[in-house]
Amino acid sequence: MIGILSVVAGALLATAFTPQAPSGPASQAPSAPAVYAPDASDAAVRAYWTEDRMREAARHAPGGEGPDGVPWTLGAEPVRNVGKLFLTIRPAEEGGPDRDASCTAAVVKSANRSVIATAAHCVHLKAAGGWMKRMLFVPAYDKGAKPHGSYVAKSGGIDGAWQTAEDHEVDFAFLFLGPDEQGRRVEEVTGARRAVFEPVAGEKTALGYPVDKPYDGESLQYCSGPVTALTDERLKGGEQLSPCRLTHGASGGPWYARTPEGEDVQVAVTSSRPKEPAFENSAWGAVFTEKARKLFEDVSRAGD
Repeated sequence: MIGILSVVAGALLATAFTPQAPSGPASQAPSAPAVYAPDASDAAVRAYWTEDRMREAARHAPGGEGPDGVPWTLGAEPVRNVGKLFLTIRPAEEGGPDRDASCTAAVVKSANRSVIATAAHCVHLKAAGGWMKRMLFVPAYDKGAKPHGSYVAKSGGIDGAWQTAEDHEVDFAFLFLGPDEQGRRVEEVTGARRAVFEPVAGEKTALGYPVDKPYDGESLQYCSGPVTALTDERLKGGEQLSPCRLTHGASGGPWYARTPEGEDVQVAVTSSRPKEPAFENSAWGAVFTEKARKLFEDVSRAGD
């Protein structure tokens, strides 16, 4: 697979992002992973996500609002493992309506060849009653098309500190996917990049499917450039990519970096950032830590 960083080298910067505003950290929150289990069969989930429903959900995402940016026009091959994660948000109040929405996710190399990384706030929100429903990953989604099939989330995990306190330092999640309609594992179809859980210096490239105008949630966007460490208590330990303006819907999208050996690896996912003027031209990334490693290793054993 062509290297992401090779493709974007010298390309135009600037894009967009803004999911929901982060809550404060919770130093006392437990870290035991919270585990997901599906609430419907694969057939029921696929039957629900018609092309019309996907195109409507592509315009919505968990979180707040935001601005403008630059489409990915550098070829489909390097990013075929990046796609849309479709989901149904449970009603905030008993008896209220479900709401379909979407985020971004990416396939990461794993022992079971069936794991995606995304943001925790894409899959679990206390205000929405916990885990999202009907989670379906469509790699390389483009305007309703499913060029590499679709994959139902079968299990997965978030850190306990996200479940109990929505601590944005752990705003990452890993999901185990079932096979596609032809029985293939996602990594066999799309390829994958390795997730790493220690710092990688240098520029980062963030990709996602933002939904707010002028975006429509239907196509992949990106930005690439230098990052700085975040010291803001709302995402302490994370990184900031600027200039970069990806609206919500890009949440959960991968951040890639190049190792000294020349390998493009995933080091973070797009997280939330405050809706404040000082941050409107920046993307925030939840960096993979040892807690992320633990989640990833657990999910990588699923299906054995």
